[in-house]
This record gives sequence, C-alpha cells and structure tokens, in this order.
Amino acid sequence: MNEIIASILDAEQKAEEIVKNSTETSKHIKQSADEKGEKIKNGAVAVFKLHRASSIKDAEKLASKEYDAIIDEGKARAEEINKAAADKIDFYAEQIVKDITG
Repeated sequence: MNEIIASILDAEQKAEEIVKNSTETSKHIKQSADEKGEKIKNGAVAVFKLHRASSIKDAEKLASKEYDAIIDEGKARAEEINKAAADKIDFYAEQIVKDITG
C-alpha cells in the first residue's frame, strides 16, 4: 500500500513539474513571439518610411519637371508677345512721330 501511495505522490510531483515546465516554456515562447512580432513591426515601419520618403522625392522631382515645363512654356509665350508688340510699337511710334511732325 505504501508503494501505491508513494507511486501516486511521485506521479503527482511529476505532473506538477510537467505543468511548471510547460508554463515556463509557454512564457518563453510567448515572450519570443512578442519580441519577433515587435521586430517585424519595427521593420515594416522602417520599410514604409523608406518607401514614403522615396515616393515623396519622386513626386517632388515630377512636380519640379512639370513646373519647369510650365515656366518654359510661359517664357516662350511671353517672348512671342514681346516680339509681336515690338513690331507694333515701332509702327505706332512712327505714326505718332508723323502725326506730331506733320
């Protein structure tokens, strides 16, 4: 009978150790998973920031090119207007001089 009681007590002790070890293992696994998850999250955030910065730079370059194209177009149009006006200014200046001088 003592052997049976000793066997039961031994089994209970082993069960307690198994539960304790399982709990500790579970805590370590959870901690490791939390750390890996945090690393993955931080890595994703860093990659997102790099892509965002790159996208902003690309957008700025494109906007700058479009701005330069609009400015160049405006300058060309301004030159055309100046040339057209210059021809008319000379004509009208001559007309005014003729009107004044007779």
